Amino acid sequence: MLILPNEWILDYLTPGTNKSSISEDFVDECRRREHVLLIRRQGNFRTKLFRYSKLYPLSRVLGRFVALVLRDFQMVRLIEEGDLTGQECDLSSIPADDRYLVEVLLSFPSAVLITTDEFLRDQVVALGLRAVLFRDNIALALNGAEALCSPE
Repeated sequence: MLILPNEWILDYLTPGTNKSSISEDFVDECRRREHVLLIRRQGNFRTKLFRYSKLYPLSRVLGRFVALVLRDFQMVRLIEEGDLTGQECDLSSIPADDRYLVEVLLSFPSAVLITTDEFLRDQVVALGLRAVLFRDNIALALNGAEALCSPE
């Protein structure tokens, strides 16, 4: 299954949040279930990833996540601009900072966005795309994503 995480997974890795284990466990569980994380090369996710890696160069957990994104191409698929279909859709209801996520979902309609942003989740679902709200319960989020992808 294709999983599109938004920036919560990075925010949880920053020092002081006391949530880094949630991000690490999420990635481990995705790997165990053989899910692939979609990361858009030109998007806020990668921008934030590199900004955090410069802000917190001594963060071991952030460093491991950067290595994952840059090196594990069985677990992570980097989405290039050429991979996007350019499918026309009115994205005016989507916050500008999150439109890059919806553009990926439009190009990979089998993917599921996992987000902590309830408004974004609702807007994505209203567009007929898949999204699950993440409330720090990995199994609940991944089970919900898998349920969205299972044949009815």
